[in-house]
Amino acid sequence: MKSIHQRGNASRHVEVEMKTGADESGISGDLSRQASAWLVRLEDAPENDVLRAQFLDWVATSHAHQAAWEETARVSDLIAAAGPLPWGKPFLPTSSARRGWFAPARAFASLAAAVCIAWIAVPYGAVMLRADAITGIGELRQVKLQDGSIAQLAPGTAIAFNNDAGGRRLSLLQGEAWFDVAHDKARPFKVIAGEDTVTVLGTAFSVRKTDSGAEVAVQRGHVVVAAKGAHSARADLLAGESALVDGDAVTRGTIRPDRVASWREGVAIIDARPVGDVIDRIRPWYRGYISARGPGLTSRHVSGVYDLRDPDLALEALARAHQITVSRVSPWLRIVTVQ
Repeated sequence: MKSIHQRGNASRHVEVEMKTGADESGISGDLSRQASAWLVRLEDAPENDVLRAQFLDWVATSHAHQAAWEETARVSDLIAAAGPLPWGKPFLPTSSARRGWFAPARAFASLAAAVCIAWIAVPYGAVMLRADAITGIGELRQVKLQDGSIAQLAPGTAIAFNNDAGGRRLSLLQGEAWFDVAHDKARPFKVIAGEDTVTVLGTAFSVRKTDSGAEVAVQRGHVVVAAKGAHSARADLLAGESALVDGDAVTRGTIRPDRVASWREGVAIIDARPVGDVIDRIRPWYRGYISARGPGLTSRHVSGVYDLRDPDLALEALARAHQITVSRVSPWLRIVTVQ
């Protein structure tokens, strides 16, 4: 991970060592093969919640099972970080390598599947290679940036910061963060979330990256939100105002300044938001997997205050008030059904 204060330009060298038998961590070859077999099964049935529950129970059986899975996911992430395979050239491993590997097609299919489900053991995968600061499940972190600005990161968040002749630029790689920006009129502070940009001089505000854009709320000061798309749109926001960027559209809203980034206090204050959005806010606090399904995820809107520090309690409150079904399939898996 790069330092907050200095970004190096040295190229990364990735080495992957394939092992058989027991390694230095005591992971047996049998458990490694079991972990790889799970990858293949999960790839073949990615929507099978029962299979995922069985897998999570397998991981939770012992520390050795968890270590075997982590090693498999680690190798997957290293190969992904090294870049795409040269598919245009024949891949012909030596006979000694073939004896220790699965069939190449199956092995690399397993590694590809690992990238998709590595949230269990390596939550952020290749994002870590780009990030200056990152938070884990249920973790809050305050970071002082080189220019004196403060960034407070919600769980499951990753940022990268540049402070050079080009200006102050922070990339919100994933998740949500609250910022208290040091004033510098000559060098505006920009937060980039996907294709959306938030520009400020000196203010306090929050930005949440979503699948389709970003959400911005201003606690103090003045920010400019710009969406990049076929029809670029922008909004000037003052304290108590918010904006939802969805594609190239910007929808303005209002919010009480004292409720901006309420996750810093471990709660989510929801005002007429889709159920799926509430579940997305709970997920980074849950040490497992929450599977959500049903047409009501986007069509049903809810309001309420939810305790993020206790994700199961938050899901129960959501279920009680809005006739939503929450199934506890295993200690590591919750299935939420919204009709």
